[in-house]
Amino acid sequence: MKQPELGKRISELRKEKGLTQEELVEKCNINVRTIQRIEAGEVNPRSYTIKTILNVLDVDYFNDDAKEKTQFTPSERRKLNSAWIFGIVYFIMGFIETAADLFHVSGNRYDVFGAVYFLIKLISAVSYVFFFIGFYTIAKAYNNQLLKIITILLMTALILINISDVFITPSYDGKIATKLIIECLVFGVLQLIFGAGLLQLKNKLGQLIFVIGILEIIIGASLATVIFAYLGILFFVPTIIIEIILLYKLAKK
Repeated sequence: MKQPELGKRISELRKEKGLTQEELVEKCNINVRTIQRIEAGEVNPRSYTIKTILNVLDVDYFNDDAKEKTQFTPSERRKLNSAWIFGIVYFIMGFIETAADLFHVSGNRYDVFGAVYFLIKLISAVSYVFFFIGFYTIAKAYNNQLLKIITILLMTALILINISDVFITPSYDGKIATKLIIECLVFGVLQLIFGAGLLQLKNKLGQLIFVIGILEIIIGASLATVIFAYLGILFFVPTIIIEIILLYKLAKK
């Protein structure tokens, strides 16, 4: 790992341990100015110095090569743990939400159902956001800017679409079709880019994330064509399951 990412990571690990810079240098037996410059990203320390610091922080030494493995901090592990749990919630809510959407656009709308529909959409949006915070955490840990940006865009898009589903219901079939086409195009493009971002981490996270990246690209391409959107929808179920498994494994790593 190179600077400034190395310095940021050491700073995060030190704070997770509740250590000040002065307390860390006492344990490492190095100069406090050295720690300050390393954390600020001003110098590239020798491998021996890095290993000494990481040993004190109870972190495995990581090599700067294609097989580099980032050691997740306790805070990141908590986010990953939360993510796979919310992933299960989102997976279950997907079936409930689909049924509610069909009922909602059919014209069978009542005051009581309106409140229930809002609650379903709210739970779906919240669970999706916390689910995808897991991928944002991975992107941040591996300094993958593309994945960070596209994850935020996906979360934002889903929230906006859920809001429109609740408050802007199309009054006839033509508007419903237009809305679905727009949603397919938006999510198609975003899923394509998301898949590409995941593929960038193949050498660091292994075959599982490669499979997810390919599936996301297939989903994105299917949705973007609109006429083959149903194929993308079919791939959603296995993709979400594999994504939950990946987050679980990384959280327990």
